[in-house]
Amino acid sequence: MTSPISRIALRWLVLLCIAAWNVTGQTPVSAKEPEFQSLFNGQDLTGWDPQPGLWRVVDGYIEGGHPDGGRVEKSSFMPRQKDGQDAVFRNFHFRAEFWIETSNSGVQYRSYRLHPKTWSVGGYQYEVSSGLSTGFLYHQNHSGPNVSVGNSVINVAGQGGQVVGQVADQKWLYQQKFRVPTEWGRCDIVCRGNHIAHFVNGYPTVEFIDRDESTPDRKRRNDEGILALQIHSADAFRVRYRNLYLKEFPDRFGDAVRVFNDTDLTGWKKPYDAPEAWSATASTRDERGSLKSFGYLACRGAGTQPLVLDVNHGPAYVFRCQVTGGNWPAAKDAPLREVAGWNLLEITVRNGKPAVEFNGLRRDDLPAFVQNGKVALPSQVAAEYRNLVLIPIETAE
Repeated sequence: MTSPISRIALRWLVLLCIAAWNVTGQTPVSAKEPEFQSLFNGQDLTGWDPQPGLWRVVDGYIEGGHPDGGRVEKSSFMPRQKDGQDAVFRNFHFRAEFWIETSNSGVQYRSYRLHPKTWSVGGYQYEVSSGLSTGFLYHQNHSGPNVSVGNSVINVAGQGGQVVGQVADQKWLYQQKFRVPTEWGRCDIVCRGNHIAHFVNGYPTVEFIDRDESTPDRKRRNDEGILALQIHSADAFRVRYRNLYLKEFPDRFGDAVRVFNDTDLTGWKKPYDAPEAWSATASTRDERGSLKSFGYLACRGAGTQPLVLDVNHGPAYVFRCQVTGGNWPAAKDAPLREVAGWNLLEITVRNGKPAVEFNGLRRDDLPAFVQNGKVALPSQVAAEYRNLVLIPIETAE
């Protein structure tokens, strides 16, 4: 790991980049920050389509399960509705609190009903479990790959899911008791284009980039779909949800790209005044091809010029990565948590205006670094970077 960084250097760190391209005739991209909207009024199931007898409101929360505490024979899903129809969501941040005693439940998103007027669905699922699998990505009645807690996975047509990185060490998460089965937990799901991220109680658990567009019948990649809560078939099953909120992003996003190949500095331009300041640690694999260790970029802190992403990208985008470096500024009210020293740094650029978030908290006191419209990592800061992803913003909705 790198040495602690000074606060002056930190102002260079947050960083990364971002430039404004003033292109004549360019379609403006919305800069309005969306707000979270409540999906539950705390009193009844208005706005939802429950299977009769399986869902109810108790003491201000949604409860699912057999009304007498008996066995639920078949899994059932309760879709969110709007104007009497299933509501369809595309790019969004969903947040809710959950409680479960036995078995497992889940939040379906970008999903679809298997049959009209039934409570069976298919699509992506955020696993809600009484155990430690909470937060993994499951494909309910869907042919895509599952993503285990801690992994970053890319799904490619004809190749399936490939583990390409690690957002959190699974054993470390277990040691931190990131999920206590007897307590209320918090679920976060963020979808932008083909990029999906899961969080449990603020800890990152899954990153998924879905590139599989091989079938047109929505059995693979889904860019939009319904939102639904699950009751699982089980004995004495009960699940509870409360504080359900959703924030829709006004933009259309292009396909996410990992901009570090986990091997070397291909695609990056080293600073001319200190090229030796930067290095890449490559991923390693075992004899079966499974990843043993994950690659990262490292800067030892030297020179004045940044490391620049030397590929073409548009004037509006989201750049996100995990960063570790030492004496990082911590905010107790940040919604996301560091993982063994790694923090989530995210910069959104619209109309040339960067917005910086550090562990999910907006930081207006930390300026972005601009260099000719390119993502630029500052060389003044001793730090390490992993899971570097660029998500293009195409146009406003």
